[in-house]
Amino acid sequence: MKKALFCVWLSAAGVCAAATEGVTWRVSEIDLASSGKTGCDVEVDAVFSCGELSLRVPAFWDGGASYKVRFAPPREGRWTWRTACAGEPSLDGVTGAIDVKRYDGALEIYRRGFVRAEPGKKHFFYADGTPFFYLGDTHWGFGREAEDDAAHPGERHVETVAKRRVEQGFTVWQSEPLGCSFDVSDGTVDEKDVAGFRTLDRAFRTVADCGLVHANAQALTPWLMNNKALCANTNAFRRLSRYWVARYGAYPVMWTLGQEVDNDFYHPDQNRTWARKDNPFVCIARCFHELDAYAHPLTAHQENVGHTTVTGAGTRFDTNATGRAEGKSTFADPATAAECGHVWWGAQWSPALDNRGQRVEMLKDYWRDSRAAVNYEGRYCGLWTMNFGARAQAWISFLSGFCGYGYGAADLWLFRSTYDMDRASADEIETVSVEEKHTPWRKALEYPSACQMAHFRRFMAKVEWWKLVPDFAGSVRFRAAGTVGGAASAAAVGDGVAVVYVFDRKGVDTGTLTGLRPNAEYAIERFDPRTGESSVEKRVSSAAGELALPKRPAAEDWAFLCSANGGRRREDRGGAR
Repeated sequence: MKKALFCVWLSAAGVCAAATEGVTWRVSEIDLASSGKTGCDVEVDAVFSCGELSLRVPAFWDGGASYKVRFAPPREGRWTWRTACAGEPSLDGVTGAIDVKRYDGALEIYRRGFVRAEPGKKHFFYADGTPFFYLGDTHWGFGREAEDDAAHPGERHVETVAKRRVEQGFTVWQSEPLGCSFDVSDGTVDEKDVAGFRTLDRAFRTVADCGLVHANAQALTPWLMNNKALCANTNAFRRLSRYWVARYGAYPVMWTLGQEVDNDFYHPDQNRTWARKDNPFVCIARCFHELDAYAHPLTAHQENVGHTTVTGAGTRFDTNATGRAEGKSTFADPATAAECGHVWWGAQWSPALDNRGQRVEMLKDYWRDSRAAVNYEGRYCGLWTMNFGARAQAWISFLSGFCGYGYGAADLWLFRSTYDMDRASADEIETVSVEEKHTPWRKALEYPSACQMAHFRRFMAKVEWWKLVPDFAGSVRFRAAGTVGGAASAAAVGDGVAVVYVFDRKGVDTGTLTGLRPNAEYAIERFDPRTGESSVEKRVSSAAGELALPKRPAAEDWAFLCSANGGRRREDRGGAR
């Protein structure tokens, strides 16, 4: 088909490009060339317009005289664009158009639009308002994975893993660019770095093509921030933030800034370059928020909950107990959060797997805040836990007020890792041997716990999981049997729906639901998290609104869905993703 020519001359120096074709929410790439100055210090923007909607998108330098603009049109129609560059006339005033059709494929992220988050909503949602189910798979060594093609001729590592994770029900790819073949410690991108970014491009594109949302940390790491010269250079922060947003912001992404950068990278009482009150990632977050045309959800990957929560509640620095404030998040203040676009929490929590109960004050701290929270990092399967622990973390997290869970498996959470690999680890229930820690990624990809995530997701699709209110202490809506102790998590939607997960492995007792409708008939589904099999029976609540759950068939973890006739239950027919 012949492409139409669409010209708008904006200046005498302007260049008019032929119209191209695009698809909603998928990346369209525009090539620009400089006849003068080059490099990442030459800032080029492209302003895209369609009707009343206008988006300003930064371009990135791709080596030599080449610049590129990546744009994902959020609506159908003709989008016109024009470049603006104060530093190089040949890149200023270039114009063109993209004729955009509606995406008609099967991938939810392009059918419904990029993921959003906003204060006041405790879950993520697509652009069309549909709740988004966050189930992440962890890849901190993303750079090494991206460059691993030569080690497996004929097979692309990232593509193999991403396709399988989609089959297992995962929706998010969590990454850090560790192992990439570029070095931005000098605060800039030069010719020798570009090849490394191009390799990372292919991996980013693969993740997006599989339909996964990519929760990614950028090239500025905590280790670089300990470089005092770089840390003092806010221009470098802006330059590198701009480059990352320009290169990857048109994909379905979420920003996590860096590894464990909220609030001081475990250094409250040691020599460190920065602390919560002067954390340079505030500046970086502000740059991302300013430059990102799509307002992708942004957070700062947190330290573990013993060090940092929202206000510090439940940490070792809990101000209620110590009078100190080191446990408070850098982004706790609403004004700071607003200027940085910080709209969700990337917590690091390893739930108790025995019957001790959970960290109630910490959980309430996240629940009270208006922002959504994800249990972004916990125990990884094959490193610090095995299949029971990895599976249980998902259930416990969602029933404790989190709207997402970050799974991880041996040789995938950090590809070719040597970290903590020379000694056995224990998780309160099981011991992970050194041999198990060296499980290769192909085998770890098929861990039972990974396959069981699909069962977990299907179960949650039966309820309006985004409306679940957690029963933190297990005493308001669910009273556990004495033998179960604290090894249970529960949440409810009003008095019509309750979900209970009992995970002690010493017996078959469960407990009693409370706060239900008096003398009402409830359907109770008993669900096996290992196999996805279930059975349903009907029982009637007492005059006091109490209902005893059936016993478990075996001394393993089981989930229960209790729904009143006419209650708010969704049939398993798709629904929210």
